[in-house]
Formats: sequence, C-alpha cells, structure tokens
Amino acid sequence: MRTTVHRGTLTTAALLVALALAVGGATAPALADETPSPSPGQTHELGSSFGASDTPGASDTPGASETPDASDTSGAGDSSAAAFTPSGVPGFDVSSFQPNVDFAAAYAKGARFVYIKATESFNSTNDIFQSQWNGATNANLIRGAYHFADPFESNGTKQAMFFLAHGGAWTPDGKTLPPVLDMEANPYGAVDGDHCYSKTPAQLAVWVSDFSNTVLQRTGIRPTIYTNTDFWKSCMNGNPNFGANPLFFATRGVSTPGTLPASWSTYTFWQYADDSKKPVFPGDQDVFNGSLAALKVFAANATPDSNYITALYHDYLGRAAGPTELAGWETNLADGAPRSSVAAGFVNSDEYRLIRIDAAYQTVLGRAAEPGGRQSWLSAMHSGGITTDDIETSLYASAEYYQKNGNSDVGFVTSLYQNLLHRDGTKSDYAFWAGLVAQNGRPWMIAQFWDANETISARVSAMYQLYLGRVPDAAGLQGWVNVALQIGDSGLRSGFTSSTEYYNRSQSRTY
Repeated sequence: MRTTVHRGTLTTAALLVALALAVGGATAPALADETPSPSPGQTHELGSSFGASDTPGASDTPGASETPDASDTSGAGDSSAAAFTPSGVPGFDVSSFQPNVDFAAAYAKGARFVYIKATESFNSTNDIFQSQWNGATNANLIRGAYHFADPFESNGTKQAMFFLAHGGAWTPDGKTLPPVLDMEANPYGAVDGDHCYSKTPAQLAVWVSDFSNTVLQRTGIRPTIYTNTDFWKSCMNGNPNFGANPLFFATRGVSTPGTLPASWSTYTFWQYADDSKKPVFPGDQDVFNGSLAALKVFAANATPDSNYITALYHDYLGRAAGPTELAGWETNLADGAPRSSVAAGFVNSDEYRLIRIDAAYQTVLGRAAEPGGRQSWLSAMHSGGITTDDIETSLYASAEYYQKNGNSDVGFVTSLYQNLLHRDGTKSDYAFWAGLVAQNGRPWMIAQFWDANETISARVSAMYQLYLGRVPDAAGLQGWVNVALQIGDSGLRSGFTSSTEYYNRSQSRTY
C-alpha cells in the first residue's frame, strides 16, 4: 500500500482494485486485459501491510479488515485460525494502514519483532514510518523495514537506493532486522502491466539481483526476500539462484508452510495469517524460524555467511568488516567459493601479514619492527621467497635474539626451552644442544625446536583455543600435529578457520 496516489495515473477501475485489496485482502476481479490472479491462498501482500496501496481510502472503515478473506483457504470467519501460532518467535508487520499501533501492547502479548513498510516503487513513502519505527523501538521490539517492489515503474537499483534513503538502511546494532524486499504479483492491474509487471522471468531475475546487490554493497548484507510459491513459479520461472537471501515466506490458513519457492530449502520468517481473523497482533501475523537468541544474532549479523566473515575479520585482523568488504566476501561464498579459499585469502592478505610481522617482532625481539624491516618482509612474501611461518623462526635465529639472550650458545638454548617448549631443561640438556649449535648453526637449531612434536602441539592447542574456543581432544590434536610439517602454520590456520566447527561457532559469537 502506498502513502501517495500511484504515479497519479490510477484509473477508477484500478483504484477500486487497489482499495479492494487493501480492505479485505480478497483476490480482486481480473480486469479484461489482466492476467488471472494466482490460485487461492497464494497471493499474499504483507497483509494490509506489504503490498497494494498505503493510501487509507474511504473504504478503510473500522472493522473492514475483519472481512473474511475470500482467498484464504482456512475458511471464512473461522476465528480458530487466529489462535494458531507456529513454533518460533512471534512478530508482525504493519504499514500506514495501521496508523494507531500499540507496540507496547503487542510486546506484552509476546511479539518480539516487527517489520514496518518504508517505501514502494521509486517515489512512495510511508508517511508515518518514523513514528511507527520509534514506537517499535520504545517497546523494545526488534524492528526492520521493507520495500514493496514495483518492477514496472523503474529498475531495481533505483528502487533500492530510494529504499535505503528512506528508512531501509541497516546497522548491526542487534535491534535492526535486515531489510526486506517484498516481491509479489502486481496488485494494480493493467496500469502496471500484467500479473508479472509485464516482465519476463529473466528480466525480473535481473531486477531482484540489482536490488539485492545494491543493498548488499551499501549495507554489507543481502535483503530478505518476501514472496510466495505461486509468484516465484509463475513470474520468476522457479528461479533457483537467490538462496543466499533469507526467505520471508507467505502462505496463510495452513498449519505448515508447505512447498517453499525454488531457491530455498528453509524459511527465516513465515507470514502465516493476516489481520482478518481477530489477530493477536496488529497487521499480519509472522513468526521467526528459530529462538529469540537466534533472532538477535540474525539482526546483528543477518546471515550465516556474514557471521562467518565477521569472525574471520575479528580473529585475523582484529577489527570489524566494512560493508563493502563484507559484501565482497559474502558474494564469493554465494558464488561457490569454498571456505578454505576464503580463509586462505585472510591468511595471505597483506594486512594480516603485517600483523604477523609486528607480533613476531614484539614476541621474539621485544620491540616494534622498523618500517623498512616490515616492508622487506612483505616484499619477500610477495615474491614467494618466504611465508608468514618463516618470520618468527628467522627472528629466533637472528643475531639480535642471540645477543639479547645471553650472547652464548647455552643462553640461546635456554631461551628456546622457555619460549618454545614453555618449560625448563636440565643443565645437561642445555649443554647437549649448545654443542649442536656450535656445529650446525642457529637456523638449524631453531628448526629442531620449532618442528618438535612438543612445540607443534603447543601451537595447535593455542589455535584450538583461539579459533574453536576449546581445548583439543586427543585425536584432533594428534591429527593436526601429524599434518603440521606438510602444511605449516598458515595451513593450520586456514584449516581451523574453514572448518565446519569454526563456521558453526561463528553463528553465536559476540564481539
């Protein structure tokens, strides 16, 4: 529903169609040149909220929304439908068609989230969006904004930019849900083309991609797509390529969601009832598919892949990802890049390499690296002469380290016991290894200590704590130790941070 008259060109017949949809949610009679409406129970605006027109007309009388929905397969006037609540976190969605929402009362009845219409097409806004947003915020509801798509009027990029400029922007504050793109059948009749906005499935796929990519590039997350199976089948030709976007599934009057649109094997939100049967909450009745804790994670990070990328930025670079960075890595994963290549991208990035260089200087030499030294190390890595694994071993073998640790072979060996094995040796141990230093040199000695099973076990155990948040099990520890000499520490880090355990842990981490 719109807050302004649709392009100023609605014919009388089309306006009556829009108002009929707004009031009762019933399937409007098809115009002579209009594609027949989808089958009953499949066309679902976000109730008197997502879709149709936000302009409250003369027919928007008290009690009008109680009119039984002729397309609702649950049976007209069956108040038991309102009592049905699927498992999950309850919520609802509203627009300017619900001008007096008591958000606090909805929260008291159990609602924990709400979606509010912000925009439609490229020039229509919800005039009371900000007051509704503030009301939801003050009631401690997790809230999000949605955009009603009109592909007939302009391209997806233009409408996404309009949406983002008028309430659709997302921030990872834990209180703002990812934006929603409402994709459903044309509710305006011939004035907006046919049932599918006079677009082919290929054209609509481009439209949705343009909208989604624009939001992703500017917020770092993909919008959730609100749709139903009939529209996706008839207008999108069952497009299977939008699984990276969460699904807000619309089907009412049934006790289970049923067949989901192609692209998705599960839903994130389900709109299971409208406001025509004594609803618990204002507007449409929705549910989040998960726990309240999961909803909060979804609000903060939006998708499993973004949670994973956020964890990588935290663990490797010690900072949050920017929207463009997050979008880029999410796109790689959505395009089929394995997590191993994404993790390796972090391990081999110049930003991480410089962090490792600085950490090695502080750990081994107890001082900061000089700028020229940092650049020399980085240049050597670019040429393929060394890896990040060689920085610490080279510094341990350096004359500076030797001089700082007794400037003698015995002092050098003693420090290696303490810094690499994290224990003391005996005098005979020190004397034995000191003799070998004299024979073979410091680099050879460092290799013996660095590649010792005891030292590798300590480094692997530290990675378990850093990346998996736990102590290693015996089998896992030995497995990683066995491959450490073949893949090096960089390979170990990539292996840990591309593992299923790391990915799953990233879904519930906080920073």
